[in-house]
Amino acid sequence: MANKFLVGIDIGDDSLKIVCVRNTGIKREVCHLESRDIRGMEDDQVSLLIRQALLQQSIKDPTVLLAAPLRTIITRSIEIPSRDPHEIQEIVNLQASRHTPYSRAEIIIDTLIVGTVRENYTKVLLVIVPKDIISRHGRILEKAGLHLHKVFFAPEGLCLACTKILSLETKEDTVAIVHMDASFTSFMVVQKGRVLFVRGISIGASHLAEEKEMYADRFVEELNKSIESYAQDEAGPTPSLLLLTGVVGEMAAWDDLFTDTLHMPIKHQQYFNYFPISEKAKQVAATSNKLSFFHLVAPVLLLEKIHIDLISDERKFSQQLNRKVRDMIIATALIFMILSIVFGMLALKVYFKREELQALIKRYQPVKEDAKNLEMLYTKLQVTKGYLSTRGNSIECLSQLYRALPPEIRLNEIKYEDGVKFGIKGTSTAMPSVFTFVSNLEKSERFKNVKTRYVTSRKEKDVELADFDIAAVIEGGTT
Repeated sequence: MANKFLVGIDIGDDSLKIVCVRNTGIKREVCHLESRDIRGMEDDQVSLLIRQALLQQSIKDPTVLLAAPLRTIITRSIEIPSRDPHEIQEIVNLQASRHTPYSRAEIIIDTLIVGTVRENYTKVLLVIVPKDIISRHGRILEKAGLHLHKVFFAPEGLCLACTKILSLETKEDTVAIVHMDASFTSFMVVQKGRVLFVRGISIGASHLAEEKEMYADRFVEELNKSIESYAQDEAGPTPSLLLLTGVVGEMAAWDDLFTDTLHMPIKHQQYFNYFPISEKAKQVAATSNKLSFFHLVAPVLLLEKIHIDLISDERKFSQQLNRKVRDMIIATALIFMILSIVFGMLALKVYFKREELQALIKRYQPVKEDAKNLEMLYTKLQVTKGYLSTRGNSIECLSQLYRALPPEIRLNEIKYEDGVKFGIKGTSTAMPSVFTFVSNLEKSERFKNVKTRYVTSRKEKDVELADFDIAAVIEGGTT
């Protein structure tokens, strides 16, 4: 993310929340938290309020992330008969209107993969939001001079952040998370960073703080409905821990509402103690008794891990088109720049090499002539050396042959081919003498690969004779 600042914005019915994160490339730090009451304000007034808030922090051209209003979001856990992500998306687009009171043209849809169930079936969490609300919030940001980058689903960021806080990335533990804000509570179930279930409860910290007797029973009833819905959806195992965060993460006064209802261990979690946050922003988070910034802080800090984007299809297409055009322009400019540099370097290299070559030719021309003369002398020397090294080979071979020859054998023919191949034909008055001859030749230093081509016996004047033919290779012979 190239921008220096990331800004998360939540535009509610009654309040506006802004989270500013400084992005240094090495780390991200929450540098500013702000909440404003916008009850009764027009959209233009909200735009002005946002612009002023960012100008006060000297933030220009930030990456803007919008939280989809939780009150308007519909979630459904459904099974899709496919495991191909593109095919799943197509099926969801065709069937989405069956799960909402709106037509397909009136809603924005995205999905989270929950897991694989049965053979070739995928369980997905369907997230649906009315398009007109997102469009209205997008216009508010445009009037504030901001370009919307993404519309995120806050529970996804909350579940990822809680998984990181509890170090559950590789564990099989299933955890129920209750995030309470001023007027809304999100009930979520997560396992290894995967969001298994989400349900909203339209009761928050303001209701329980001001009129607990009126809202406590309703809140408990909604908690029970959430647990029952999770069990009916068969989204995953029974949670082994309840994590309270947001407003309820900082106080234990309402623990009885959860203990008597959910019957599981409770853990409180103050989110601002586990993420990089400036002292000024931490003070704002710690003193905000009836509202929470966690649902904005988590998705902004973990932006690259957020999959859900509830921006309209038209805006997505426009963003993709602008991104492709920008990438093509940048790529074209880079290609021309690289080609220019490469051709320039090649031209310079060729010029300098040619100049260097001419200088070397001129400098070493006398050396070249001397080298030719030396090469001729060396060739003559090698020929002479080869002749001298092989001189006497024939005599030496005959001498070795004579020493290896038994007296019973008479040689009829000796062939000496190419200075290497050696062939012998002869006759022996005793067959064993032939094999003794072969053995003696094999032991000789001058002969190798001694082979008997044939040995035949015959009679001549009542005398048994053995004719033979032996082939060998002369060791150290030359052609």
